[in-house]
Amino acid sequence: MKIVIDAAYGKKEPAGLELWGQEFLRSLGNFDKSNEYIIYGYFWRNYQERKKLVYMPREKNFSLYVSRIPRQVADFLESRNIGIVNKLLPAGDIDIFHGMGFFLPKLKRIKGIITVHGLDFKELKATWYKDEWYKHFPLYLKRADKIIAVSGYVKKNLVDFYGIPEEKITVIYHGIRNNFYYFGNVIKKDKSGSEKPYIVCVATSVERKNILRIINAFNSIKDKHKDVNLLLVGDKEMLFRSLKGRVAELNLDDRVIFPGYLGDDRLSAVYNNAECLVFPSLYEGLGLPVIEAMACGCPVITSNITAMPEIAGGAGLLVDPFSEESIRDAMDNILSDEAFRLEMRKKGLERAKYFSWEKAIKDTIELYEKLLT
Repeated sequence: MKIVIDAAYGKKEPAGLELWGQEFLRSLGNFDKSNEYIIYGYFWRNYQERKKLVYMPREKNFSLYVSRIPRQVADFLESRNIGIVNKLLPAGDIDIFHGMGFFLPKLKRIKGIITVHGLDFKELKATWYKDEWYKHFPLYLKRADKIIAVSGYVKKNLVDFYGIPEEKITVIYHGIRNNFYYFGNVIKKDKSGSEKPYIVCVATSVERKNILRIINAFNSIKDKHKDVNLLLVGDKEMLFRSLKGRVAELNLDDRVIFPGYLGDDRLSAVYNNAECLVFPSLYEGLGLPVIEAMACGCPVITSNITAMPEIAGGAGLLVDPFSEESIRDAMDNILSDEAFRLEMRKKGLERAKYFSWEKAIKDTIELYEKLLT
């Protein structure tokens, strides 16, 4: 099979979808040496620099093909049924085009698969989801011969919101990157600026990740747990700019730490050394920090809505993300009870075994093969 994968992102600090795309490609390279893969994308500005940033497996069955046009132009034309991408693809018999980022072009004689990571833009009534792009998502779903959903929750919503037949959708969970594992008795400390024990939160946005409620809940237990800090991992400029006022108002300047983005090895060490992960997100199609933390033996607090109960699978402490009291009580319970933390760690480590990149790649290749039979 010859498969085009739309995953040439070219970003200096990949996060979320981009990290998932990189790990998907890395795992494909590890487990499939026979099929031919073309990593495809298009960008205009800083073309040569961004081209160098695209992740590429070193295996001989992988190649890179990037068109030098603005992605916005391609999106604009494709959303109006003008099939420009099909004309830009490399010559030769291509069997499948796999769209990784909610986008699938109009194709001729090529099968199309789209991976859907979540429908937060459909479920959350927030101003940052008002872009015109989101209006065209039903068109891309209609074009797809098969759809991959990253959780059963996402599959259910595709059926409920868009009327997609269940048999058209396959659930394939993400795996966990090799860097994320439990150190056990091996001492590898990285507290990223916190001299005290800490709770960690990993955030790509303030609103959807529910950071203000986390800070307010932490403030309500700060006097009871004076030896514990709150570590907010993510874009330091964005987080600090948005939260510094509230942090200062609550006199938490020396208790809330902003270490910025952390590479996998450092983040793994942070998870291993944390008292718990607090992740009461308002929406997740999967929730990578949950499974990463569990793999590192870090007790998990997460939401009782969207995909998170499914992903936590009974190994996390579920809270009402709209209730600061619920978040507060969960943090207090874990911080106050060492035996409970140990029990949560064991459950999380067992649950994390369920998320395997080897299985994810095996299931994806099986889907490719079924599509061509």
